[in-house]
Amino acid sequence: MRFSRLGTSGLTVSALVLGTASFGDTVGADAAGQVVAAALDAGVTAFDTADVYAGGRSEEILGATLPRSMRERVVVCSKAGLRRGDSDADHAAVSAGRADHTARWARGIAPTDAGLSRKHIMRAVEESLVRLRTDYLDLYQVHRFDPETRPEETLRALDDLVTSGKVRYLGCSGYAAWQLYQALWTSDRHGFARFESVQARYNIGFRDAERELLPAARAAGVGVLAFQALAGGVLTGRTDAAGAPGRSSRDAVRGRFGTEAFIDRARRLREAGERAGVSPAQVCLGWVLSRPGVSAAVVGASSPEQLADLVTAASGGVPDEILTGLDGPGT
Repeated sequence: MRFSRLGTSGLTVSALVLGTASFGDTVGADAAGQVVAAALDAGVTAFDTADVYAGGRSEEILGATLPRSMRERVVVCSKAGLRRGDSDADHAAVSAGRADHTARWARGIAPTDAGLSRKHIMRAVEESLVRLRTDYLDLYQVHRFDPETRPEETLRALDDLVTSGKVRYLGCSGYAAWQLYQALWTSDRHGFARFESVQARYNIGFRDAERELLPAARAAGVGVLAFQALAGGVLTGRTDAAGAPGRSSRDAVRGRFGTEAFIDRARRLREAGERAGVSPAQVCLGWVLSRPGVSAAVVGASSPEQLADLVTAASGGVPDEILTGLDGPGT
């Protein structure tokens, strides 16, 4: 397993960060335990979850499966800002500042049940610590930008968590470059702990992050954690982008990566891997990890066998000549 610093911080993470969004959803507790055990055996030291995944079950399962004896040797990452039980449409409305709080209140949802207010953050971290069976988080990330809360309020609350010892490092997810820089400027101006990482949707067929976010993060010394490196399985052929709808998150993946051009690129990528004797997952993950500024990739696995395929790529098992040729016209 390869390791790298998270930006210019002192936190070192494995190149493969085990994503646990499927724990408690499509991956049950027993299977999750096997995956976590296999990950630890393979040298994976970082685990990513969020309070909204499977309504909190992801955190509970991860907390139950990580051995207590390993706590000081691993990096536990979680997120806050979204509301457990909300639909994808609800999350989008809240993140865009378009949530109808009157209608949500009628459904029993308070305005502070989501977002990045001090009130929500302070409650969210306490609940995550209980579910994860730990007294601190190594990396605490805001899940989405909140246009309704001043960055000073959010970052002061997060800084207090770092000062209290409940959080070691801070990060963000889904931020645009300007949102990241607004947060960094705010931290610098007030002397708050800053975001040391940003999670970005990034894969060989979806490279929007290269326009602004990746170069901006590199210039600021912020580590990039790439998610959806396999495009939810579309790039590897595990998920049929044109297939029958499944749960909402799968529908979102199909909508984002289900274009004809994307599917064709995925097919050619798989063919290139087959010619070289390398699995599609190894090609996709190896390519992402080879990109400048990417510290690690957050990828989920439903079995030890699936994980082993990813570990090969994260350990440098994909030949350089394959990776360097992926941007050419033949892929």
